[in-house]
Amino acid sequence: MNQLFGDINYGFSGKLLNINLNKRISSKEKLNNKYANQFFGGAGYACRYLFDNIERETDPLSAENILFIMNGPFTLTNAPLFSRFVICAKSPYTGLWGESNCGGTFGPELKRAGYDGIIIKGQSKDPIIISIRDNNVEFFEAEDLWGKGINKTRNLLKDNIEFKNSKILCIGQAGENQVKFANINAEGRSAGRTGMGAVMGSKNLKAVLVQGTSFKPIVANPNKFKSSVKHLIKYLINSDSTKVLRHYGTSAGVLGAYTIGDLPIKYWSKGRWNKIDDISGEKLRDNFLVKNNPCFGCVIGCGRIIKINNQYHKILECEGPEYETIAGFGSMILNNDLESIAIANDMCNDYGLDTISTSGVIAFIYDLFNKALINIGEVDDLRLDWGNSDSMLKLITKIAKKEGIGKILAEGSNKVGKKFNISRDDIATINNLEVPYHDMRFCYGMALTYGFSPRGPCHTTADGFKVLRKDNQIDFSSLGIKKIKMNSNNKIMAKNIVKIQDYRSIYSSLINCYFSNPPPSYICDLITHLTGANFDMTLLQIFGERIFNMKRLFNLKMGLTSENDFVPKILLEPLNEGPIKAMSPNFKKLRKYYYGYRNWNPINGKPNQKLLKKLKLEDLKF
Repeated sequence: MNQLFGDINYGFSGKLLNINLNKRISSKEKLNNKYANQFFGGAGYACRYLFDNIERETDPLSAENILFIMNGPFTLTNAPLFSRFVICAKSPYTGLWGESNCGGTFGPELKRAGYDGIIIKGQSKDPIIISIRDNNVEFFEAEDLWGKGINKTRNLLKDNIEFKNSKILCIGQAGENQVKFANINAEGRSAGRTGMGAVMGSKNLKAVLVQGTSFKPIVANPNKFKSSVKHLIKYLINSDSTKVLRHYGTSAGVLGAYTIGDLPIKYWSKGRWNKIDDISGEKLRDNFLVKNNPCFGCVIGCGRIIKINNQYHKILECEGPEYETIAGFGSMILNNDLESIAIANDMCNDYGLDTISTSGVIAFIYDLFNKALINIGEVDDLRLDWGNSDSMLKLITKIAKKEGIGKILAEGSNKVGKKFNISRDDIATINNLEVPYHDMRFCYGMALTYGFSPRGPCHTTADGFKVLRKDNQIDFSSLGIKKIKMNSNNKIMAKNIVKIQDYRSIYSSLINCYFSNPPPSYICDLITHLTGANFDMTLLQIFGERIFNMKRLFNLKMGLTSENDFVPKILLEPLNEGPIKAMSPNFKKLRKYYYGYRNWNPINGKPNQKLLKKLKLEDLKF
């Protein structure tokens, strides 16, 4: 195969912006073509770069951690659903690979300014913002913005004529206070999970502003690429999932997930709930929707702009809650007040909190309270009865500000469990991160997805709950993925998850939206015509396998062992009601099959040398 990226960096600008916060200086760094030819851009490239620059001893909240903001090769090329970017670092929450994925408009603006990514090193003595306008990079004091929420921060910056047209990436109070699961917001969209907001806060970096005017990516075969783009757009527009997402957003999944047993209820303990209709995507659309809010270049438009209007929280337009947020602040605590869920979402977006971890740790403390394992005095005299939305909203503020019980909640569920002497098997976390809201007792393969996701449990790493369903329109059979019964504890299930993980790893590097699900040959065509090199299905699978294993190597270097490949009993305990009654994956059995298909050592979970040589990773020391 010819090199994808060489003298001409097709798709890429070929330039990274290196920021030194200690000295408040910037410099340009050439894109490493060797890395790009092995990992594309995005998370794969960032992981390879950070592998050489972060050690096991590196404190994630120290000046030595590196925050890497990275685009993919298709940004600004008119390929649909490729406007996303990633933010990566060593996670302060897990101590392992940290990766947050974000949509919106910031990534394209960064590429338009002429950069494939930003590498942020060091730590500013005082709060600052970075302003990037093409080749002009400036640092400004941000003392007056410190302590303000994301909405206020963005509005104040937009009011400044100098920054009016900039795209803004910033943190709220949660990031400033280094809440371990703080996120980063970019023009209303959130880079959640793994605590990248805490890393940004530890660097005293309040915001990064970007305004680009000049760069346009080069495509090797413009006419063929344009034809492939049209082909892809036509497929996406005619897709059933596109129509549903455009109409209801991801909240469309609430009722469907409940019906099949995919939706967690009452902190993973129930299979039925008679108030599910109250928090449906249909109700969100009918009662709250103002308009759709698509990302840059998107043909789906799943984002929701909603209105909230009550005596405590009035806002005419804000981002509406996604499926995960509705599950976390809704069914997980038996809260059927959809308005309170929308308010919780807006509060998290303004404070800069990941909604999955925030709702997960809140649901956990509710569970402890209702089991009488903690008393009301230990939770600041808040009534945490199931369904109490008022206390839920108060806890969000306490977490963001690290006040009272919020101080320990801000450290996450495992720290809460340690404080109250709760067994690890009774806490819905894996590698310290709260589990997303797709039940592995419905799709047994999700036990492997969560157990082996490089950043901690992540449903987008291998969405078997969707891909493997026989009634699903998605067809990945060209990758060797077979649709099977969801409750399969067999080798085929393990192989399927491996294949999906590898393919979704490609998504994290190109970087395309997970709701873009054409046949994989479409992706091969785009890569071929972008770069001019023949890129086939075999290469697609090798690249995905290499990217996934690269993240595993990073984690091994950070201290991960086979003991981390674990699922707590609370997620495996069979329910006594509902569509998944008496069902449970055999994780130990599936893990054995998984190690085999991965070509990892069955004892220590490390990739073997033959595999590393095949993937051209044999020189990495971990």
